[in-house]
Amino acid sequence: MRATLMYMLLLLPLLMAGQRNRCDVDQRFDLTKSNPVYQSFLSRIEHGTLPGNIEPRSESYFPVVIHVVMREPLQPVSIAQAIQQLDVLNADFAARGNNIGKLRDEFRPLVGDAQMKFCLATVDPQGQPTSGITHTTTTVQDIALQTGEGGRIAIHWDELGGKTGWDPTRYINIWIGEYGGILGSASFPGMANYPEEIGLVIDPKYFGSIGAAGNSGFYSGGHTLTHEMGHFFGLKHIWGQGTGEDCNDSDEIEDTPNAAGPYYDCPQGVQESCGTSDMYQNFMDFTDDRCLAAFTHDQVMMMQTTAAVFYPDLDVEGTCTVYTDTFDRWYDQLVWSYDQASGTYVIYNTDGWMGKIEVQVYSVDGRLVLEDVWEDQLSYLLDLSHGAAGVYVVRLVSGEEEFVRKIVSGE
Repeated sequence: MRATLMYMLLLLPLLMAGQRNRCDVDQRFDLTKSNPVYQSFLSRIEHGTLPGNIEPRSESYFPVVIHVVMREPLQPVSIAQAIQQLDVLNADFAARGNNIGKLRDEFRPLVGDAQMKFCLATVDPQGQPTSGITHTTTTVQDIALQTGEGGRIAIHWDELGGKTGWDPTRYINIWIGEYGGILGSASFPGMANYPEEIGLVIDPKYFGSIGAAGNSGFYSGGHTLTHEMGHFFGLKHIWGQGTGEDCNDSDEIEDTPNAAGPYYDCPQGVQESCGTSDMYQNFMDFTDDRCLAAFTHDQVMMMQTTAAVFYPDLDVEGTCTVYTDTFDRWYDQLVWSYDQASGTYVIYNTDGWMGKIEVQVYSVDGRLVLEDVWEDQLSYLLDLSHGAAGVYVVRLVSGEEEFVRKIVSGE
């Protein structure tokens, strides 16, 4: 009996780690039809989906600014971490994220490509060049949980120790700051208490998969931002409101199975409730980053309609990739950032490359240890943590041009 009790006490932190509060949107906003504000949201969405109201379009581009609000001596979010996180977000929205191959066969026909891409802002509100990242030092602990006069959330306001965001009609503001036991949150369309609070908040431990996020266990894949971006564009949790078991609730999406409540950790096989097989790998569920895989076609339609109705000026002309004339010029600006936390090299160029890059890695004795393709992402994660520490040779090839560089793994 005593041994069993000790085992349960040791196991409890692991169980709790797998069931952290993924987001607090349901606590911040009343997303039930009895709330006239939410009912107004649904009415505007329904009107926006009438034939002829939404013009057909190809991929949409949304400028993002990341406001890092951190206490000392916490490590700030690097450009490499921000770029890698946006790569994860863009892959998820394009239905080609790292878990898409794990999606259960019965749900594959439901998968939708949102045709929405998120880019770091290159111009600030004053028209000056920017990296798309701001850094603010604060003295406020768990700043994303603190409020001031009028219920203002501290992280969104300069005068409360946070960072006042940029014009929310032109930028998607993402704040990175301590959030206690919560992974992230987002304003729901038309329901933020103040325009200054329109945007998303992510705890730094769950932003991307390198840096501090590389040690966050079950939530180290960067999919927390994907979940919160779904809320920002009008998606509820896949089961509806709250975390109770209720088959009468709904997420207002036709093609998502009617689940009774959230799933946690990473279930396997068929999981059923409300007489249906549940899509626990949907980005709007609470499973961890090993599981989350896809949005459905109707979820995509909801997000596209929300973007057109609530954020009409966010979608900008252009692309996230700045064209560079030659591969050698692009290579000269390539950054090789070693992430000590994950033992991974993050190779990136903020201009991107409009083409396919072949990646080959050799050991010093000439053995090919890795062969891959780098395409449609601003960054490439070169993970040699499972190999022996030492010197490796990396070969990058695009067309007839190639470049070789030596790196040290396990340094």
